[in-house]
Amino acid sequence: MELHTIELLNELEGMIENGKKSLIGGRVSVEKNELLAIIDELRDLLPREMMHANDFYNDSRDVLESAQAQADDIIEKAEKEADQTIAGAHEDAAAIRDEANTEADAIVKEALQKQSELVAAHEITKIANQEAKQIITRAEQRSTEIKVATKNYLEDKLSYVADVLAKTYSEINENKKGL
Repeated sequence: MELHTIELLNELEGMIENGKKSLIGGRVSVEKNELLAIIDELRDLLPREMMHANDFYNDSRDVLESAQAQADDIIEKAEKEADQTIAGAHEDAAAIRDEANTEADAIVKEALQKQSELVAAHEITKIANQEAKQIITRAEQRSTEIKVATKNYLEDKLSYVADVLAKTYSEINENKKGL
């Protein structure tokens, strides 16, 4: 009957614990053939259990790698789909913007045309334009008059200041001579 590894190790421990103790040191006497038989059984069991453990480890590693590869594929597909969705949204937005601009341009053009027709059609506008021209002409004439009057005023004031400065300069020179 083949025993499990742990059971065999427990049996070895029991042999050591229950063996004849020597009077000198911590030595124990055990049956050599029984001990060697248990070691042989352990040797036979360990490789099988190690192979099972190694197979289990490799299988779990393969499952993990497969899951990681699937996750990477899913992420890559999701990123591609997101990029395509964004690109489609940009294209749709550009088309909507172009259509809106075209419609806005048409509306503005139509409004300007109607405005032009209404302005040309109204006699009041014509009269207002004539009066505006007359007002601008009078304003320009008045502006010219003010410029001429301002120039004359400045020339008078500058002449006065020049006379005052000349008198002051003359007085300074006389005061200097008197010193």
